[in-house]
Amino acid sequence: MSYAFRKHDYNLNNFERCPQHGCVMMQVQDLPPVCLIEWLLENAAERTVRDVIPREQGEYNLPAVILDNGFMLPVEQAIRVRPAAPMELTLEEVAGWYVADLLSMPDKDAVAVELLPPGAVVDEVPRTGHEDPGVLLQLSVDILLYLLFDQEIRKVEP
Repeated sequence: MSYAFRKHDYNLNNFERCPQHGCVMMQVQDLPPVCLIEWLLENAAERTVRDVIPREQGEYNLPAVILDNGFMLPVEQAIRVRPAAPMELTLEEVAGWYVADLLSMPDKDAVAVELLPPGAVVDEVPRTGHEDPGVLLQLSVDILLYLLFDQEIRKVEP
């Protein structure tokens, strides 16, 4: 099975902005607008990684993380927190890890998710000198908007 994603190139200037997070909001027909960050928090917060779809060959094929509720996080880039370095995302690396934080970067129109291993605490300061085990995932906003649109349009068009 191939999970090839096509870039949609949404013009983000055409979207209403969330006053709280600064991110784009999706509105379908007469439904109330949905904040991208609130939608992600509802679907991804504190969920654990169940599977990873590896990067395929091709211009817009991205790896993705599948959470325990079946929700997909399309990943543009994975970066270890310390040392700050890009990494190849694999199931062996992040199986069972959980979504510890969600970060909106409205100035870059980007969204990042912090994954931590089981038992790690977000606010805990490392005292042993070991490297911070966290991984930041920069998500594809285009694909997230496509997924949010798909969910919203199904509410009005069966």
